[in-house]
Amino acid sequence: MTYPIKQIQATYTPQEDRILLTVEMQNQHTYLGWITRRFLTLLLPTLHGQHPITGGNMFDDTSYKLKKPQIKQSKEAVTKSNTPKYPLGASPLLFSTIRFSDLKTERAMFTLAPNTGAGIELPFNSVILNLLLSVLKEPLELSNWELEHQGIYGVPSNHLLQ
Repeated sequence: MTYPIKQIQATYTPQEDRILLTVEMQNQHTYLGWITRRFLTLLLPTLHGQHPITGGNMFDDTSYKLKKPQIKQSKEAVTKSNTPKYPLGASPLLFSTIRFSDLKTERAMFTLAPNTGAGIELPFNSVILNLLLSVLKEPLELSNWELEHQGIYGVPSNHLLQ
């Protein structure tokens, strides 16, 4: 199974005191969203495979094993214009909720979304979660939010799900 994700970036913006998440797809669709300190306290446990509220394991280690997906560029994306399109708007969304669908299946997804309206839907698997963890590491350090000192999950050096 291939995913249409081309690139994921995260940048800390001191003026906003937020992290800007940019997800670019192979079809030139670009999604932008702000990650606040409060939202990150929900997101980090999720990226470690734990439910952000209950702390329960969202992966069943004995029966839920996915093959590593192949993320590759399609030929169609190469021939099209490099002008990005913003299906959810050119202004970043303010993320406040995480929604899950089809958990414990190969189609597991999670959506980073504002209070109302559509959000960014991503595959909920260890490859994407580890990618997000590694992308968020530097902006989290630059933010100086000191979440690791408040019992919030930090970004592990080896990027493995716990």
